[in-house]
Amino acid sequence: MRCLLVALGLIASTCGTLAQEFELPTLRGSEGWTPAPPPAFAGWGGFYVGGQVGYTNAGADFKNSVNDLSSFIVRNTIFESIVSTFTTLPKASTNGGSYGWFAGYSSQWEGVILGVEVNYNRTALNTGAADSVSVRIANDATAPTGHHFIYDPFTVSGNAAIHITDLASFRARAGWTAGQFLPYAFLGLAVARADVTRSATVSYLRTDVPDATTFPNPPITPLPPSTFGPVTQTEGKKGSFYYGYALGLGLDICVMPNVFVRGEWEMDNIQSLRVNINSARAAIGMKF
Repeated sequence: MRCLLVALGLIASTCGTLAQEFELPTLRGSEGWTPAPPPAFAGWGGFYVGGQVGYTNAGADFKNSVNDLSSFIVRNTIFESIVSTFTTLPKASTNGGSYGWFAGYSSQWEGVILGVEVNYNRTALNTGAADSVSVRIANDATAPTGHHFIYDPFTVSGNAAIHITDLASFRARAGWTAGQFLPYAFLGLAVARADVTRSATVSYLRTDVPDATTFPNPPITPLPPSTFGPVTQTEGKKGSFYYGYALGLGLDICVMPNVFVRGEWEMDNIQSLRVNINSARAAIGMKF
C-alpha cells in the first residue's frame, strides 16, 4: 500500500509542478489583462507507452489442489476414488507491490475511444497452505469371508505453495473522452508466470473385525493389523505460465499535450492456478 500512496503523491506533485512550469503568461489587451489560450490538446488517438507502480492482493483456493497426487499414491485400489473427493487444503492470500510498463494504440471517433494494450508487471507474490484430513473408512472389498476391514485413521496430508513473479494482460480497451479526462474499461487475456510446488502424503492403519460366532462354530481369528505408508508424492514447476482472464476500470488524465497520468484497478483470474488477483496502480505515460 505504501508503494501506491507514494506513487499517487508523486503524480500529484508532478501535476502541480507541471501546472506551474507551463502556465502561460497573460497578455494586456485594450480592455485589460486577458489570459493566453491553453496549449493545444493532442487528443487520445495514436500510440502510447508508460510506466507504473502498484499494490496487489492475491487469493488462492488450494482446496483440492493435491487430490491428483494423493489419488496417484493409492491408484488401482478402493481408495483412489475416495481421496479424489477430499477437500484437503484451505484458502490463502497474500499482498505485495509491483512495477512495470504498458504500451498500446487507441483510435478515436468523436468521443469514443477503442484500442488495444499490453500491460506487464513484475511482482513477488508468495502464498501457500498446508493441512491434513483423517477419516474412518469401513470397506470389505478385499476382506476374506467373515472379516470386516476398518481403516482408521485414514489420513491424507498435503501442502502447496505459489510464487508469482510476472503478471501480464493483453487487453481490448474502450473509453469515453471528457476533454482531458478518459475513463475506460478493459477486458482481455491474463498470463501469470509462477513457481508452484505441491506435495501429498497418504497413510492408514487397517484393523480386522471378524464376525461373531456361536457354539459349536469356532471363533474367527482376526487378521493382524496392517499399516500403509506414509507415502509421499511431490511435484514442482518453476517458471511455468498459467492463463486466465483480466478485466478492470481506469482513468487517464492528460496533463500536457502528449503526457498523461493514470489510475486503474485490474482483476486477473488465473483459472489454471485458482488464483484471483486484484491490483491498484498509478502510472504516467506518453502519447505519440
